[in-house]
Amino acid sequence: MRDGRNHGRARWIGALALVGGCGLGNPDLVFTADVGVPPVDTGLDVPTDVGFDAGFDVPADLPLDRPDVPADLGFDVPDLGVDRPDVPTDVGVDAPDVGVDVPDVGVDVPDVPDVVDAPDVPDVPDVPVDMPPVCPAGQTLCGATCFDLAADPSHCGACTTACALPNAVAGCAAGACVVASCTAGFGNCDGNPANGCETSVVADDARCGACTNVCGADRYCTAGACTPSRDCAELHRRRPALPSGTYSLDLDGAGAGAPADARCDMVTDGGGWTLVFDSNTSANYDQVDVGWSRADVAAGLLASGAATEALIAHRDASFVPVPGVSTARFAVPAMWRSRSPFAVAAQDESVLAFLSGSATGETHRLRYGYQNFAGYCGSAWDAGSSFGRICLEGTTAPFFTTFANNDLDYCSLSSLVWYGAGNPVPYRCGAARRFTIYVR
Repeated sequence: MRDGRNHGRARWIGALALVGGCGLGNPDLVFTADVGVPPVDTGLDVPTDVGFDAGFDVPADLPLDRPDVPADLGFDVPDLGVDRPDVPTDVGVDAPDVGVDVPDVGVDVPDVPDVVDAPDVPDVPDVPVDMPPVCPAGQTLCGATCFDLAADPSHCGACTTACALPNAVAGCAAGACVVASCTAGFGNCDGNPANGCETSVVADDARCGACTNVCGADRYCTAGACTPSRDCAELHRRRPALPSGTYSLDLDGAGAGAPADARCDMVTDGGGWTLVFDSNTSANYDQVDVGWSRADVAAGLLASGAATEALIAHRDASFVPVPGVSTARFAVPAMWRSRSPFAVAAQDESVLAFLSGSATGETHRLRYGYQNFAGYCGSAWDAGSSFGRICLEGTTAPFFTTFANNDLDYCSLSSLVWYGAGNPVPYRCGAARRFTIYVR
């Protein structure tokens, strides 16, 4: 029975070792069945039945790789006298971490080589496609470009029609060539675009600067502008058909003065005379410093030297020379360029005079200024009171006297006594018989 108890204990211990996680190689476990050792009293009473079913059979023979123990030791193994604590089925404690780092493999993984760039694929050239452009509405394709044939002067009415007009900048309207503008100095006066700007408007008085610009009677066209003449002589040369009358003149030429109206004689002795003095501008010249009645004409034509001749005459209300009195033309005396003949004392000088338009000149003494004299043009100057006169001795030219004196002014003949003695009508000056001086 002891053997049986020991054998049963061995089986129980083996099962408990399996349940408790003990290894079968534990040297403290002795199995009598295998070693043939007589049962040893351990002093522990192990019940026959451990009170549970291990759930598996322990084989009779456990394959333990241990050296065989002799069947009989020859002595009894004493009891240990110490009960070993039962090994609980469930330890209830987590097994500690191993605590040992797993060493690195120690093998460097070779770098993966960079991916080699694939070679560039050459651009595939565009394949030209000959497709004509689509022109906007109102345009036509000429070659590879769209044009408005109704308004493009380079393609006017047709792709191959380019407008080119004489003396003009060409335009295109409704598909036809037109004159857009004229070259300076030209005009399209006939309205025909085919011949461009055919008319010069530089010096045409009827088309001055423009086809419809007509210069006035006292203007002439120069450099495309209607310009006043400087004096009646210039106006007469340019417009010889103009009658005597009043015209606008640019008396100072290139000066800053504005044009002014002046009287022109376009008939007498070749015409072209500009009035500088008219006795009718005053009822009585009783002072000794009588000046030119047209100071602007004197300044513009006499002082400047523009005028070279003088013409004296008695004229009626229409400025027509009075019949029976000669007109006299002669060179302008030098003194007249700075002073009027009425503002100087007793002057005599010889002049070559052309009477009543004669082509043959006659030398006579011209007498002018203020100082006393007897009564005729030929009377000597004397020291008496101031008594002005201007006359051409030995002629029937005008005799203007008694200025610079309070007596009324007289307009007689140089061949007669100044007051008209022996004549049926005294030669008093007035609107119908006036003494005038013109220059040209």
